[in-house]
Amino acid sequence: MESKLELQPVFQNEYIKVSEDRVQRLIYVEWLQHPDSQALRDGFRRLADIVLESKSKYWLSDAKAIHYLEFADQNWLLNEMAPVLKQSQLVKFARLTTQEGMLMMDAARLYEMVGKLTALGITTQLEMFTSKEAALEWLLS
Repeated sequence: MESKLELQPVFQNEYIKVSEDRVQRLIYVEWLQHPDSQALRDGFRRLADIVLESKSKYWLSDAKAIHYLEFADQNWLLNEMAPVLKQSQLVKFARLTTQEGMLMMDAARLYEMVGKLTALGITTQLEMFTSKEAALEWLLS
């Protein structure tokens, strides 16, 4: 599946590398190192701009380098960045994480956040994966 992607670089800094496949309308984000709170927020602001500009339908985020998210950052993402999803053309968002990261996630909090997104009228589908191939298959199916 990945070989079908024609990724072109869009942006890179010390924390994130962003590529896109314009034909598939997919944005691929690779977190290169664990960000502090400010770098995370700056990165997501930049990513939101890119998603809106590119009119991407699919977002694959390789977040294996992000070991955890502080509650304050989780709330910031929900309150500040989630409304951007409503303005975007995103249909699906897939997040790659490690097996350990999957186990550390607070499932109750995750479902609460997804419920809030739904209440905001955000219809973007969100899924987590440990395999890039499985994530791409889900995104592009």
